[in-house]
Amino acid sequence: MRRGVAIAAVCLCLLSAGCTGLFGGDTAHRETVTPAPVPTADAPTSPVQRAPGVVGDRVVDATALGRAHVSALSNTSYRVHHTRTVMNGSGLQKRVRTRASISAGYESYTATRTISGQSVTPRAVHSTWRDGRALRRTTVNGSTSTEVVADSRGIGGPPRSPRAALFFEPTFNARLRALFSATNITSIRPGDEVIKQLYGVSLYRIKGTGSADSSAVATRPVDRVSNVSLSATVTPNGIVRSYALQYTAVSGTDTRRVTEILRYSDLGTTDVVFEDRRHGNRTTRPD
Repeated sequence: MRRGVAIAAVCLCLLSAGCTGLFGGDTAHRETVTPAPVPTADAPTSPVQRAPGVVGDRVVDATALGRAHVSALSNTSYRVHHTRTVMNGSGLQKRVRTRASISAGYESYTATRTISGQSVTPRAVHSTWRDGRALRRTTVNGSTSTEVVADSRGIGGPPRSPRAALFFEPTFNARLRALFSATNITSIRPGDEVIKQLYGVSLYRIKGTGSADSSAVATRPVDRVSNVSLSATVTPNGIVRSYALQYTAVSGTDTRRVTEILRYSDLGTTDVVFEDRRHGNRTTRPD
């Protein structure tokens, strides 16, 4: 009898031990649960580069934009149109109109500038680069003079490059850098469908008002510059296809309203035609 009780007690102990070994204690074998990650807000995206030197709503590097502008124009033909008008209370004081047709690589060009207004002596300047020679014809008060400005062979004129022989800088690089650096840019947006159809390419419209540096906006020393307004169009590869600038310049008691308009057209399809019609140069490189 005592032996049976002992065997039963041993079996009970083994059963109890076996159950613990099979299923384990709650503390020793509790499963560890890793918390699920908490979703976080998306990281802010970097501003989009719209053109060289143009990022988001800012012109961050006017020099880079100007460099891209010059480089792109150097490899294609184009027409450039620039007009600067100065008005005051008595009317038109000065208007300077510049027009030029330029082949790719400046192999040939024709350019004309006319100056008129109450405060200036009217004059016209016509310049050509043809067969390695630059000629300039100037007309003042009905009197015309002609000079050899440059000759690639050094015959009759200094051996300047075609671009250096021109009476103005056709890319307006320095002016563009000054304006984009000095004007407070307020918005940069993709151009609408009308702008796209006008220029035939997608581009961005840049707008700005006011300026922190009046000396960069005015083209001559003045006491004060105000009411600055700038609107420009820029292609993704950095060509400034146009700009329109207005500002008021004050010097002493003289107040003048100045307007500048620049536009490039016929990129890659410009004909350079000389007055005698004997020499033409057509380039068809794409914009």
